[in-house]
Amino acid sequence: MKKRLPAIVTALLIVTAVVYFAQRKQSPVSKVAEASPEDVIWQMMDATRAGNVQAYLRCFTGALKQNLEKSVSEMGEPQFSSYLKRLNDEVTGVAVSDLERANDAEASVKVEFVFRSKNEAQKHHLRLIEKSWKIDQVDGAERIKTLIPYGTAVSDQE
Repeated sequence: MKKRLPAIVTALLIVTAVVYFAQRKQSPVSKVAEASPEDVIWQMMDATRAGNVQAYLRCFTGALKQNLEKSVSEMGEPQFSSYLKRLNDEVTGVAVSDLERANDAEASVKVEFVFRSKNEAQKHHLRLIEKSWKIDQVDGAERIKTLIPYGTAVSDQE
């Protein structure tokens, strides 16, 4: 029996491993995380940074997307790409907060854009379309008073 024990334990371990990996293949433990409403804001910012017009447009839906597509057709894609890059150059930071879900397919977030001389906040209204969040509407920008302007040296503070 002592001679067979290592062989039995090894066979048992192999069978357990085969069953484990077969089970794992059928129902993966690591599922792809569901997209969150905030993700579309970061996708929009990535597209802006890169000047990727088509990726930028994919972040939007409805009348807002139609207006942007009209702007692209009037300006031309290369000019709109340059416009996006210039927009990004002005922004020094972005903060996304205050997620509010109206239901499973609608949400809104506050997006604060930090510029060198000012901060602006906008409420972005989002809609879930075919498992992807899209920006459906953007409220007007609200200027936020900054106590200490961006880039102010610590030694300049009193």
